[in-house]
Amino acid sequence: MTRCSEPVRAHILEFDDDFERTLRRKRKQPEPNPPSSSSKSEFEEEEEGEQDIAMDNRTIKELSAPRLDNVVPICIQYPRAAPDKTDEFELKSSLLHHIPNYHGLSMKDLNKHLKEFEVVCSSMTPINVDGNILKMKAFPFSLVEKVKDWLYELAPGTITSWESMMIGA
Repeated sequence: MTRCSEPVRAHILEFDDDFERTLRRKRKQPEPNPPSSSSKSEFEEEEEGEQDIAMDNRTIKELSAPRLDNVVPICIQYPRAAPDKTDEFELKSSLLHHIPNYHGLSMKDLNKHLKEFEVVCSSMTPINVDGNILKMKAFPFSLVEKVKDWLYELAPGTITSWESMMIGA
């Protein structure tokens, strides 16, 4: 076993119980010597990557929160709209309030749910909107609890049309 001439305490940092605040304070301080050379060693590039990560001002809680950038289930891939229709529209709350809910219980009939869902959607589809895309965008709002979990667990790109949505359901 080798011995170090310096005491062990010289290598141990003090515990900072509010490390996030300390990190933010250090980020606000200017860099003492920014790198000026264009040719960097692997070590310098790795250190730069670590600094980029350290420049992220989010807290641990914010970093661990699920990202909701793309709220659409990734299993749904919307088709192109019909030539005279658009796929750009907003789902109105009046439509969402009328959509029937499906819990996936054994006493509920899925086919009946799909028919009721289609009736509501077809009666509230604007003239210039592709009805199949509207149904695909509104359908996740009709699912509740375990059935919604099922939809979000499907493989990416599984559902590419309203017909494949009905078959998958």
